[in-house]
Amino acid sequence: MTIATRRVLLVPYNESLLSDFVVLNCCVKNRANMNGPYTVSKAREVFERILNDNTVYARAVLDNFTREYIGHVAITDIHTSPELVFILDKAYWGKGIASEALGAFYAKALRDLKLHTVKATANVDHFASIRVLEKLGFVKKGLNSDAYGPFFEYQFTSDEEVNESALFETLS
Repeated sequence: MTIATRRVLLVPYNESLLSDFVVLNCCVKNRANMNGPYTVSKAREVFERILNDNTVYARAVLDNFTREYIGHVAITDIHTSPELVFILDKAYWGKGIASEALGAFYAKALRDLKLHTVKATANVDHFASIRVLEKLGFVKKGLNSDAYGPFFEYQFTSDEEVNESALFETLS
């Protein structure tokens, strides 16, 4: 199902988006605050998982006006340890598009998947991602580190049904 907001469309993935996904995820700048750029083979492997793994709930983010592919949002490992992940092309940073896209996606995902707890991570110096996670209601749970540096661990917990309108208003 497609999710539409004022500036973005969130659409299910299909094979036609492979090259756009690879370009997005192999870009050094796009993935500077993630664990570095993917190789082409790694990006293809992740894309295949998105298409074929029923533990991944993902949407491609398209510009609502040009229909250009601009990013990716997903919840992975939905049956065991759900984790929110997202990436936008550098040309769309700083415009509120991540908040807009994730606000629409996340509320629907929580409802459709009946999730009550979701985790996420953000590099300690990636203030934009930290702000988006906090707007979504994630709470900082800890600090960890890996080969790519320190990152915060976040968790979202809800005991009540998600009110999509209220969540979207919070992000606006």
